Amino acid sequence: MTTTIKTNMDIWKKLGRTNPRYTKPFQKFGGKTLTTIDPMYQLMMMTDMFGPVGQGWSYHVNYTYTDKCVFAEVSIKYSVPTKLDKKWYEYGPVSSVQALYKKNGGLDDEAPKKAMTDAMTKAFSHLGMSADVFLGLFDSSKYIEKQKEYFAVIDAERRVSNGKSE
Repeated sequence: MTTTIKTNMDIWKKLGRTNPRYTKPFQKFGGKTLTTIDPMYQLMMMTDMFGPVGQGWSYHVNYTYTDKCVFAEVSIKYSVPTKLDKKWYEYGPVSSVQALYKKNGGLDDEAPKKAMTDAMTKAFSHLGMSADVFLGLFDSSKYIEKQKEYFAVIDAERRVSNGKSE
C-alpha cells in the first residue's frame, strides 16, 4: 500500500513508531542497554510505505574491503505517487564498517551482511523509521507498554479486515 505524501513529515510520522515486538534490548560495551530493531521489520515497513522492493523503493550497496574490515555504503531510492505518475527520490550513501575477523581470529563470513544491515538501518532512520527508538523513547518502560497496547489494537484491526480472528 503506497501512500500519498502531503506534508514534509508524512513519511516520518508513518515510519517513526516502532512495534516493540520487533525490537530487542542488548548490552553495549560499558554496560549501556540499547535497542536493536529487526531488519526484516524495517523491510516490511518500507514495503508497506512504498510498495515492493524494486517497484516502490530500492537500495544499492557498495562494499569496500581492507585487510581487516569491510565497509558497506547504502543508498536508498523510493517513489512517491504524483497525479500522473510517481516521483523518485534518492539519498545516500550511508556507511557502516565491520571487522572481517572474529575475536578468535577466524573469518567472520557474516561481516558484509552485518555492515550492510547496519548501514540500511542508519539510512532508513533518515526517513524517520523507528525514530522513537533513536530518540531514546524506548528507554522508558511506560512508553514501550503504550506501544504494545497501540500495536495490539492495530494488529487486531488488521486481522478483522483480513477476515481472520484469533
